[in-house]
Amino acid sequence: MAIYRRGGVWWYEFVFRGQRIRESTGSESKTLAVKAERQRRRELEESANGVRAARRPMLFPIAAREWMAASRARWSKSNIAIQEFNLKHLSVYFGSMLLADITPQHIGKYQGMRQKEGASNRTINMEVSTLRLMMKAARLWGTISQDVRMLPERRDVGRALTPDEEVRLFDACRKSPQPSLYTAVVVYCNTGLRNAELRRARWSQVDFLKAEFQVGKAKTAGGEGRIIPLNQAALGAFREWRSHWPDAQPQDYVFPTEKLMFKGAGAPEQGVMTAYDVDPRKPLGAWKRAWTTAKKQAGVECRIHDLRHHFISALAQTQTPDATIQAISGHLSRKMLEHYSHVRLEAKRRAVEALDAMAGRPAQ
Repeated sequence: MAIYRRGGVWWYEFVFRGQRIRESTGSESKTLAVKAERQRRRELEESANGVRAARRPMLFPIAAREWMAASRARWSKSNIAIQEFNLKHLSVYFGSMLLADITPQHIGKYQGMRQKEGASNRTINMEVSTLRLMMKAARLWGTISQDVRMLPERRDVGRALTPDEEVRLFDACRKSPQPSLYTAVVVYCNTGLRNAELRRARWSQVDFLKAEFQVGKAKTAGGEGRIIPLNQAALGAFREWRSHWPDAQPQDYVFPTEKLMFKGAGAPEQGVMTAYDVDPRKPLGAWKRAWTTAKKQAGVECRIHDLRHHFISALAQTQTPDATIQAISGHLSRKMLEHYSHVRLEAKRRAVEALDAMAGRPAQ
């Protein structure tokens, strides 16, 4: 056995049945290099003797790259982006380790490290889920699965805005340097669309004559292709935004990717926001920065996803049947249905109790 260092990483070299095997481990750890060499030699010996070869031990970055290459064809673009994002964080901690050497203790330390960095438990669990998928594909998860614990997550179903919060939020979004934010927030509050369902929408999905919006790709099969009637607020927001794009084609994105710059004298807030490098063939990435600023100025603490809950909560306070709410929203979990049933019951209770305040009502 020969282990040697080259270019900052360890290599191994040996002769097997007259053939020289010289390979890089890609690791700066001599201990890992020794393990990698032994595993490689064993793999060759088992193969030569007709024994089914075990999976070749690989460093985490190599295993991640091969796993992504094998999985990419069956995944959506959004899922690919999520997995790649998670792998960036995982690689910081596991980058110098062999995938086969990862233990529950390593995963526990990773969870603690990410918490100290300020990541939410939900985010950390998604990253560990990516690691789990990788190790399952390599037939390595089964031996450690019983000792890995996911972190507790918030299980609330969002919150609805008060009428005053809605007014303040709309006003702040209307004044936002991001021109599309106001349109997006008004539509979210009046349709219950999910973030990606609106952000990736094309003009062909908006029917101005019928006042309808047809959802494209959705999070759930039941949500894809559903038709949402547009009330006057949502329809007006779409019409006003459409006036900014007189040459828009049906397949253009409603909110195209663009770069923004201020024009005018004085502070940026007094200038005019002008778009450039607009590409209608690509959707806007996110409203995150503009949304964070707007809700701070409005004094409202909520997520964009809460605007969906705000809409559904408003429907729940009416006589709208559960089946209709589900058809509009695309999908509701049992917990969400229970939550909105409770909202409806509370609305009915307030209506009945209002009778107590009527003049001339006999005291009980």
